[in-house]
Amino acid sequence: MGNEVQIIYAAGAVLWRQVAKKKIEIAVIHRPRYDDWSLPKGKLDPNETMIGCAYREVMEETGYTPVFGPEIGDVTYEVEGTKKLVKYWSAQAVGEPTGETDKNEVDQLLWLSASDAKKKLTLDDDKSLIDFFLEFDSGTTPLVLLRHAKAVKREDWDGDDGDRPLAHIGQIQAKRLLPLYLPYAIAEVHSSDAQRCIETITPITRSLEMNPIFSAVLSEYGYEKDKEAPLDYAQDLMDKGKSAIICSHNPILPKLLKKLIGKKNFKQLDQKLEPGEAWVLHHRDGEIIAIDWVEAPRS
Repeated sequence: MGNEVQIIYAAGAVLWRQVAKKKIEIAVIHRPRYDDWSLPKGKLDPNETMIGCAYREVMEETGYTPVFGPEIGDVTYEVEGTKKLVKYWSAQAVGEPTGETDKNEVDQLLWLSASDAKKKLTLDDDKSLIDFFLEFDSGTTPLVLLRHAKAVKREDWDGDDGDRPLAHIGQIQAKRLLPLYLPYAIAEVHSSDAQRCIETITPITRSLEMNPIFSAVLSEYGYEKDKEAPLDYAQDLMDKGKSAIICSHNPILPKLLKKLIGKKNFKQLDQKLEPGEAWVLHHRDGEIIAIDWVEAPRS
């Protein structure tokens, strides 16, 4: 146990805003404690998710409520002999700042062009993150393909499979999904009408005061009847530009993913999702720009 490698986990974002049709600005902050210019970031609180931490830190250090886009990379370095890993997302500042920042933590915020932001930032790692951000460009919309949380095993359930509920571990997973998807400003939640999917998305939709949309098309039973219907369903959501979650099953979601991305290649895409896992498809003008894999909440 004495040889355990300690890692400090942190998260942040390249926060941007639209100032003209094809012009964006990036937020850089001054931290008086270090007298440096940085991107908004900070350490994880206990039991906090990486994206949840990044979302909180952006709000605390800039006052803006962000809408998150793709994950753009991570940076690893040592702090007093301990390894530190910081994960970053692209995030859009919407509207005016709504919160107050702690002046002891951040005493200045500047909105700069990408090139000026790179010049202003103190750390080379932060400068390289601006380059990664520019590769994705800005203004994507997320479509979350979420597999339902852990359900009671088929062999342990005597009733109709569509009525099979979540196991206890799955109920805990469902209650912990919100911090993973709140940063994406989800506008709609669509779900298979199977009980295990309904129970998975209920805590999220209740927290967001949102009415979920249930469809047999997204169920295993519906998929057996018409294998093209779920694809049409997902494509329609992409065409409408809705920030949405689709909660469904294996094998539907991997087939859906494969058809939506076509011949494009994305790294680290497994063949299937485990219960409670998801892919976030970031798309713009009908084209998928990036895909993030989201692990299941710790139960």
